[in-house]
Amino acid sequence: MSPLAPASAPPTDGTATRVDEHTWSVAATPGPCPGIRFDAPSGPTVLLDLHGDERHLLPDDGTAPVELSGSGACWLLPADPRSTEPAWHIVGAGTIELSCDSRHRTVTVHSDTATVTAHHARPHADVDGGAFTLDLPGAEPLADALAGFYWGTVLPCVVERTTAAGYPDASGYVISTLADKYVGTYPDVDHEFQIKGRMAWGSGTDLDVVRRMIDLQLRMMREDPQQMWRDPCAVQPDGDREYHVRRNSADGTENAVMFLVTGNVEVLESAWLYFARTKDIGWLRERIGDLEGAASCVVDSMDPLGRLWSDVYYEDQVIKDGRETMAASLAAHSFRLLADLEDLLGRDERARSYRDLAARLAASLRTPLPTGYWDEKEQRFTDWVDRSGRVHDHVHLLANVLPAMFGHADAAQTEHVLALVDRELDEFQRFPTFLAARVQDYTDAEIGDGGPYDLCAAGRYWCWDAAFWSWRGHGPMLRQQLDTVAAQGARDDYVMGERYDMDHVYYVDGSDWHGAAHYYEYPCVYAWVLFAEYLGVRATLTADLRIAPRVSGTGSVTLGQRAYQLTYRIDEDGFELVNDADHARSFEIDLSALGAAAGTRAVELAPGESVRIAIPGPAADAEEVPA
Repeated sequence: MSPLAPASAPPTDGTATRVDEHTWSVAATPGPCPGIRFDAPSGPTVLLDLHGDERHLLPDDGTAPVELSGSGACWLLPADPRSTEPAWHIVGAGTIELSCDSRHRTVTVHSDTATVTAHHARPHADVDGGAFTLDLPGAEPLADALAGFYWGTVLPCVVERTTAAGYPDASGYVISTLADKYVGTYPDVDHEFQIKGRMAWGSGTDLDVVRRMIDLQLRMMREDPQQMWRDPCAVQPDGDREYHVRRNSADGTENAVMFLVTGNVEVLESAWLYFARTKDIGWLRERIGDLEGAASCVVDSMDPLGRLWSDVYYEDQVIKDGRETMAASLAAHSFRLLADLEDLLGRDERARSYRDLAARLAASLRTPLPTGYWDEKEQRFTDWVDRSGRVHDHVHLLANVLPAMFGHADAAQTEHVLALVDRELDEFQRFPTFLAARVQDYTDAEIGDGGPYDLCAAGRYWCWDAAFWSWRGHGPMLRQQLDTVAAQGARDDYVMGERYDMDHVYYVDGSDWHGAAHYYEYPCVYAWVLFAEYLGVRATLTADLRIAPRVSGTGSVTLGQRAYQLTYRIDEDGFELVNDADHARSFEIDLSALGAAAGTRAVELAPGESVRIAIPGPAADAEEVPA
């Protein structure tokens, strides 16, 4: 999509003066009605509400009459995401009011002046105006999908000040679907990926949403009526909280708890990510007791042999009444992250205790069946062992790649896992990541009574599979996965369903997706995989940013979001990083996936300063995707 250069500013009763090819300054016309009015046809609007350091979103889809009031800025998007008409970013110092019906919008900025900037129909920018450019081979569809997902799903799911304004638990209330009956917020699973997507985007407003989502979870666990620190599966609009959800198998013979420890494990990682981004030690100190409370629910589910009796983790409709490999590996990982946070507060004894717990979980994972999780005969990790001692295994993807990636497997086990992944690649990479290689073998005693839709490709599986390929330094696979999701998004105007590509075994009806429509998961995970894994830009505890690109070929990336403010370039001779921020920052740079020697370089860059690092051999000589 070529850069926009509109002939004129949007219709307004003010006086517009062109600043550059994309920007106008608009002055109010003297008269009895103060402010500047902008008119536009109906379409999506995102109004901001800024009060001091706290930012809120007020999104509106333009399909029903509404009156909203915010401050600071407003975005007017055309109804069609492929429109050649621009989106407008309006910034003003005073109150901003939106009035719209199903055909027309009016935005009134109560200020003497406003600035108006034209963007793509779905802006290649975050909600605060931080623009990004991906000048990489064939990356235009990636950038268009990133923007389409963000403006069409990620932002509209934030309903704290709109739909949820009158709910008992409005702060941090972010919904998962924009088109179905599931109108609650779902902390136990969905918050992990809702948070990662917003962390990846990197705006100050998105970060504020993340903080409120974490605080909602911590408060819900603290208020658990059973005092077990459970993260609720759902919080409904009327305030009802589903702390304990059991489901039956399709044949009625089995029963399991949905997400017994899932949210408790996830929130530890979310808190780590938030602190790594903000370095807000006061925030961490105030919440460390709640994070330990969240961890206690996981500890209480461990047995003396270090095994985690987690029941179901992530999967809504697979009945796992026992101990699950994926859950144990993720829990061990999160305990290590919590230990890092304890270290920062000088809580050495608590840090040691969580590292010991992580080590116990990892040791149990490596132990062969029947005591542990490793299948010596099949040379892979099993999926789960139920409470009757029966082993269930249909070659589960995350049960195998997570222990290898996190270092919970020993060297021989890791080699077997890598061989397994390559051997089963076609099944594991169905759009783009499949739950298991043998979904056809799940029985009615293993599938939940809500149907088999978990037995296919979901964004939550892809998120960790992408982390595995990033760990392997395999940029081409990450690019293939991103291209696959971006192409599906483009076919559907960037509205994604919940589960994909199971038409070959279940639901053979010609549809390539099932579950909830207009779902949050792929849009959020797509952003995380693109920014954190493929572009390789993320927060760390030991520097302002860690840069570890996995991109293929040469080109440049510019990220103007507040969290990033950088440009990097890859050419035939090396890698260059520029600090585009107005203050000095520290960076950790790992170019091993581009062909440089393994290891991390630590650099400090002043505003506008750059560093150049030679890479032996052309950057395009990356490993090919396995056949």
